[in-house]
Amino acid sequence: MNVITALFISILLGRTESRMPTVYEFCSLVVDEEGPSQATCDVSQCQGRPGKRGSIGEKGDRGPEGPKGNPGTVEHVERKIQELEAYLAKSNQILESLPKSAYCYLGMKNREIPDSAITASSVYNNNHNSYHARLDNRYKSNDRGAWSARFNRVGEWLQTDLGKPTMVGGVISQGRHDSDEWIKTFTISCGHYSSTLESIHESGSTKVFTANRDRDTKVTNMFPSPISCRYIRVNPQSWHGHVSLRVEFIKGVCYDMYT
Repeated sequence: MNVITALFISILLGRTESRMPTVYEFCSLVVDEEGPSQATCDVSQCQGRPGKRGSIGEKGDRGPEGPKGNPGTVEHVERKIQELEAYLAKSNQILESLPKSAYCYLGMKNREIPDSAITASSVYNNNHNSYHARLDNRYKSNDRGAWSARFNRVGEWLQTDLGKPTMVGGVISQGRHDSDEWIKTFTISCGHYSSTLESIHESGSTKVFTANRDRDTKVTNMFPSPISCRYIRVNPQSWHGHVSLRVEFIKGVCYDMYT
């Protein structure tokens, strides 16, 4: 009887230890029994498949809190206040050095507002399309440097979709770049839906804004107070030459900078 057979018999008769031998132990026993001519047992070849990972144990107790820092002093607080004031002063200096258009315009001039968001009641032709009504737009091929309505009459309008409800503080207007045509007075209506626009009022009546006197001078009109709009519409009430307009809208957060 060889050692392997004997080992199995002893397991069956219960004469071995209570635990079963590992694969490595069994393999090594076979190698020893066969004599020194056999190679030694390689663990990487003899080991079995790894067992399943056990369940995660419970979390340990929370460690003690670290020591508290030293209490602040009046000098420390004053120094922090001075640092904050210096930072704000520097920020204001940088802000004042920039043109207001860099941070106060809503996107007509810099084209953040896409062409598709600018519509009108009518256009004279494609060279006078609604999306040409951008502040400082200039004459070029297929663009006469402004929006021009098909008709000279009250009831024409230029509308901008800001994409979402946005606080608007005012409006800047210009006439047509290549011709003596401009809006002299207008009203503003706005709302969150294009079907429910309401006119801006002042003292209980629709506010009529005084606009331009020439083709290029920019005229700024601030609202009585900032107002939340998604759709904002300029409604010309009187004009010179023809209903033509370039325009930009001012962010509500810049209201105090213009008033």
